[in-house]
This record gives sequence, structure tokens and C-alpha cells, in this order.
Amino acid sequence: MFPIKSSPYNFHSIPSAQSSPSGSLCIGEENRYRLEQQLGEGGMGHVFLATDKRLNKPVAFKLLRESLADDRSMRIRFDWELKICASLKSEHIVQVSDYGITEGGYPFYIMEYLEGETLAQRLKYTPRLSPEETCLIISQVCAGLELAHDGVTLVDEATGETQTIKVVHRDLKPQNIFLVPTALGDLVKVIDFGIAKIRNLQAEHTSLTNMFLGTCHYAAPEQLEGSQNLDARADIYSLGLMLYEMLTGVDPFGFNFRENRVSVESWLFAHASKTPLPLRSQPNCDHLSETLEAVVMGCLNKSPDDRFSSVRELSEALSSAISLDPAKQLPQGNHNKPLPNPSIALDQETVSMANNSQATQRKTSNLTRSSGFAIKWGQCLLFTLVTLILGIGMARFVRTPITPSLTEEKEEEINALHPTTTLTGHRNGVWSVVLSSNGKLAVSGGEDKTVRVWNTETGSLLQTFSGHGDGVRSVTVSHDGNVIASASADQTIKLWNTATGELIRTLTAHQDSLWSVEISPDQQIIASASADETIKLWNMATAEVIRTLRGHSGWVFSATFSPDGKRLASGGKDGTVKLWDVQTGQMLQTLSDHQDAVRSVAFSPDGNYLASGSWDGTVKVWEMATGKVLSTFSEHSDRIVAVTFSRDGQRLVSGSIDETLQVWDWQNQRLLDTLTDHRDWVLSVATGPSGEMISSSRQPTIKIWRGLIESHSRQRRQEVDFWN
Repeated sequence: MFPIKSSPYNFHSIPSAQSSPSGSLCIGEENRYRLEQQLGEGGMGHVFLATDKRLNKPVAFKLLRESLADDRSMRIRFDWELKICASLKSEHIVQVSDYGITEGGYPFYIMEYLEGETLAQRLKYTPRLSPEETCLIISQVCAGLELAHDGVTLVDEATGETQTIKVVHRDLKPQNIFLVPTALGDLVKVIDFGIAKIRNLQAEHTSLTNMFLGTCHYAAPEQLEGSQNLDARADIYSLGLMLYEMLTGVDPFGFNFRENRVSVESWLFAHASKTPLPLRSQPNCDHLSETLEAVVMGCLNKSPDDRFSSVRELSEALSSAISLDPAKQLPQGNHNKPLPNPSIALDQETVSMANNSQATQRKTSNLTRSSGFAIKWGQCLLFTLVTLILGIGMARFVRTPITPSLTEEKEEEINALHPTTTLTGHRNGVWSVVLSSNGKLAVSGGEDKTVRVWNTETGSLLQTFSGHGDGVRSVTVSHDGNVIASASADQTIKLWNTATGELIRTLTAHQDSLWSVEISPDQQIIASASADETIKLWNMATAEVIRTLRGHSGWVFSATFSPDGKRLASGGKDGTVKLWDVQTGQMLQTLSDHQDAVRSVAFSPDGNYLASGSWDGTVKVWEMATGKVLSTFSEHSDRIVAVTFSRDGQRLVSGSIDETLQVWDWQNQRLLDTLTDHRDWVLSVATGPSGEMISSSRQPTIKIWRGLIESHSRQRRQEVDFWN
């Protein structure tokens, strides 16, 4: 839980706040926000847990502290903070949703209310993280900082002129890195750009840059010297310190800061003059690679010119070092550590957490899920023992039949289980892959913000589309293959000409990250699903929103058309599957049987059945005529991320964070095979017209499988014949 700090600030003396009938204080236009409790305070102001009465959802409410309200320079800072935060549109930076000024002249703004923990809290109970987890966290921090460092454009309301602003955070530290649990592990958000140093390309705001703002522990040498020309390299120094501490559990100057109080003077001297100790010289760190050490130490050079020039350069070097490091995991202690994120926010001053009961409920759910898997394995082992005692063949429990010799035909069948082509090119995890209707093209979207088009026969890269400002979460291809649609965490959908790579148009109406996009079979409508809790139906020709579907209470992860295009199925974080009438927008049915978020939904080719994959580790098949669950498959050992039917409807394929694909004869409720060729979380899977299949992972790689589904069917029949 996020700690609630005690404060001398008088919660009941908030200027211009009005009491509600329940006794709570309300503030904002039409008293929209009801303040529930104070969560903390910092140098700039105070943060409260509030309820947005219009949307009936919790938010974080930040108000400028009373003692600074009459200080013009501080109010200018607050105004800059507001405008900049609202302009930084990235899922890795806390999002501002509203702002205003109270009747008494006190500025405030509204931010997303988050569940999770800070990196500082994570390091408190896990002082050292594995190189892999460290990389996953810092790479997401870099993704958020990259947008800020590249600059945002603000419009001067008085003159109408635009200003390009580059933002340096200046106060990066574990307390300002927030980890939000999601379907794929921790979503990392950079918090508190409130003391950011603004570099205006047209004019310097010297009143904002003359004073040191930040934390001495993680401040760059040039920052402590009062330099007015800070740039991205100051943030890189701070990242280097965090990297060092995450990997070793100690600071690079030998202070042992976790056990001892270190004075400001000591930090100032260390940053200015003390040489950092080599990373691998720390206790139990000789297993870390020299390449990784070079990356971390390169961030800690005293001169900015000797550091990485950008966070992108740092992120790429770090990822490369981790991929070359044979020791990716440290020995773990007796704790349950959250899974790291691939690849889609506030500190004690600016963020809040869910209550203890919610956290306990999540832990209980995870424990129950783990126990279920343990029981399942126990039952499997017991049955195995019984069959051995009885002398019954174990064909169903082994992937390859145990035979004295295999015929050539069977060997060919088994060899066909392996992917025929592996596609590489994305720099980060590949969120989505899809095959064209004729199977000749594959399209992929990745965390590296690109869309790529591949020739499935040769494996060659045909096109790379760039233009999104954040990771591409979903891609789809029109039935005629002429248009590709991509949905991104930057809250936009882009339509591309498949042949030329030309951007046709950009669709903007969602208020949060997009998770899914699909084009209707008749190519008239686009459906998109978003973390803003809505599904939008767009006119593909005009890019206008036809209607917005509301009904999920939480992020909507997946939306897919029925084969006839008349219905839409959606799956969301609320654990439900919902069916919609595309023509009217009416919600037809809610299917509730999953115990956790529904990450993926897919119709069977005849439209009579629907498959859903959930974080609860199960795949369910529903009968559309009755809305009843026909089958539940629970062989995966972790969350399900993707499900799809084969084009002939005979097979069901699921992909999971457990790094496997499973192929099912769903009508007979039989697991045909578990494919383990991926070496990281499976993020997406799709099938083609001739039995081919494509899958992607966080590694990041894409694999194309040919004749897979047919060979499974034949091979399993041969196994049964052999044992019979």
C-alpha cells in the first residue's frame, strides 16, 4: 500500500472547497471532485484522493500549497508543470485529465489514480533485482523520458505562437518511478515532472532555472553546480545511479545509504569528485557481464559529454547488454516478486494506491491461481504413477511417442511442429501479429512504435511504418489487403496503404491507450478498444466516430467482429465478455465466468462460438446461442494473452505469459500440443487460410508455422494407433 503521510496541512481549510451532504469537501467546476482524504505533500503542493463525481471514478487531486499561493514565481512554475504534464502523452508518464483554479485563486489539476508501488518500495523488500527485470523497468522509464526530451509543443494563448519545449525531469529517483500491475507485468510510469527544468528553444525562463531543484542523492554533477544548460544527459546520470543500485543493492560511492544517513555535503562531494566503484567489484556481482558494467558505468561519468547522448541510446545499449548476459537472474529470496513488464503516476506527493482489501484480494487471487496449478500438477503426477503401476501406456503425457523406432512419415510429422521461419527486426516486444486473408503478408506492431510488413514466403521485410508516438499494441489488415490499421498507446489509430506505406489518416478520439483495433469484414467499420473503458466504432471512409460503446468497468483489451460483421465481442479488465449489436450499439449480452481480466476474444469461423483468454490462466469456449460455457481449458501455467481459431474452425490456439503456445482440439476438449519455441512471453497469435500460424513474443521475435494444425491432427491419430 502507498503510505499516507501525516501533514500539518489542514484538510478542512482548503480554500473555496464546499462541503457535500456527506460532509466531504468538493472542489472544481460544479464541485465535480469530492475530496476523500489527504495522501501526501511535497515541495509543490498537496495531493488528495478524490472522486470524480461525473465519471464516478477515483482520481488524484493536486493542489498548490497554501504557503506558496501568493508567490508569483511559484505559481508560474505550477502553471508550467500543468501545461507540460498535460502535453506529455505517453503511457510511461502520468496523465493529466483536468485542471482549474479555485475561487480563491488556487491552481489544481487532476491525475490518474494508480494501483501499484514505487520502485523505492520494490527495492525495500528486494534490494537487488535481476538484470532482466532491471532492464525492463529502466527501458520503460527511457521510453517516457524520450518523449519529454524530444520536446512538446505548447501554444501561447496570448500571442498564438507555438513554443517547442524540451523537458528534463531533474529529479529521477526510485520514489518517482511507479510500477503498475498489468496483464503483462509491471507498467512503468515516470512521475512528478513538477520540478522539471524547461528548455525553451525560443527563450529561457531564467526565473525557473536559477535554483537547484531535485534530490542530491541522484543529482548529476552539473545539476549540483547550478548549471542552466541541463539536458537529457543529467537524467541519464540519475538513471545510472538507479541502475547501479538495482543491480548491486548498494550505491557506487560506498556510503551504504540504506543503513547510514548520508549528509547532503557527502553526496555533493561524491557526485563532483569521487570515482564510482566498478559495478562488478561489489559483493556477489562478479556474475554480471562486463558489457553490462560498461553500460552502467558509462552513465556515471562526471562530464555529460562522456555519457550516452540520449535515453534511446542508453536503452538500446542496455537491452543489448542484457541479451548477451548469460546470468539474467539472481538467486531469489523468500518472497513473491511481481512479474516484470515488456516491452504498456505519482510519488508520495502525487500518487495514491488501492486500499489494503484490494491488495489482499489480488494476492489471494494469485495464491488461489497458483494453488490451482499445483493441484493440477499433483493430480497429473498421481495419475502418471497409477498408469505406470497398471502398465498403461503414457502416450498422452509425452510429446513424442516412446517407440523403438519411428517411421519416416512420423518423423516428418514431428519435424513439422517446429516454426519454419523466424522474423527479427523489431527492437522491443512485438505486441501484435496478423496474417492477410490470403496468407501472403504478415503485419506486426511493436513496442518500438513501428508497424512492419513481411513476405511470409521469403521472410523478407517489405515495409516499415513509423509515426506512432508510443508502442503499437494492435494491428489488423482489411480483407482485400489494401489497408493496414494500427492502434497505439499514444491514443491514436493510423490507417496505412499496404503497398506504398503512405499514411492515409489518423483517428483520434480515445482518451487513453489503445489495446485493440479491427476492420469489419465488409471494410466499412473500424472497432477500437481502449484503456479509457470504451469501444469506438468508426466509419472507415470518413474516420468519424459512429458510436461509442460503454459498459466495461475498466480497460477494454480486445474487440472483434463476428464473421458476418453484425456482432462485436469485447473482453475487459472487469473479467467479462460483452456482445454488442454493431448496427445499433446495443449491448446484447454479458458473459461472466472468468475470475480475472479477459485479455483476448475470438469468434469461430462460423460465428457460433466464441473463445476468451484470461489472466486467470484459462481459455473458455462459449456457445453464442445460449451464452453458456462449453469448455474450459486450464493447462497454461500463467496468464493467457492471445486466443484464435484455425480458419477451418477445428483447432483453437492460445498464447501465454508462460512462454508457450497450446493447440487444442476444442470440440473434443483435447490438448494436442504445447509449443515451447518462444523464449519469452507469447503476446499474439493468428492463423492463416492454409493451416499456417504466426506468433510473436516479447523477445522480440515472430515465428511462422506451416502445416502445423493439420500435422497435429495426423500425428495424434498415429500415436493413438500405435498404443492401441
